[in-house]
Amino acid sequence: MVNIDYTLILVIVNFIILLIILKKLLYKPLMDFINKRESQIRDDLKSAKKHKEESEKILEKQKELLRKAKEEARNIRDEATKSAKIQSEQIIHDTEEQRDVIIHEAQEIIDVEVNKAKESIQSQIGDFVIELTDKIIGKKLTEEDDVKLINDMIKEESGIKESSVD
Repeated sequence: MVNIDYTLILVIVNFIILLIILKKLLYKPLMDFINKRESQIRDDLKSAKKHKEESEKILEKQKELLRKAKEEARNIRDEATKSAKIQSEQIIHDTEEQRDVIIHEAQEIIDVEVNKAKESIQSQIGDFVIELTDKIIGKKLTEEDDVKLINDMIKEESGIKESSVD
């Protein structure tokens, strides 16, 4: 038979007391800490996933805003180009109109100066004809003869039929 001595019983009782003490003091707080830590990690993972989704949404919004800003910049540039083209065409048109006005005014001034020169030349031709006739004929003609002679000479020289000296 087996001989059980009291030390074996004491060791078993000590072991059971130790297990109870360890369970109360060590195992239960350790398991509470592990469960709490597991719950915290689970919450942190959920929070990280939520933040990641929010970050992706914000990134998409930023990309959309950037795309819209680029589109708006392109539209502004195109509008500025169109505006500059219209202004340049307007400036060219205004310049052409001013050029035409200046040319017309210059032509009028030239016509006036040509007419003045013609009148001056006709006057000088008349004086020249009178002097020349006086020298050739050797006598002074009447004023009517002078006018008729001058008009005939002017018609011959210039080919103008309507101009006459009065």
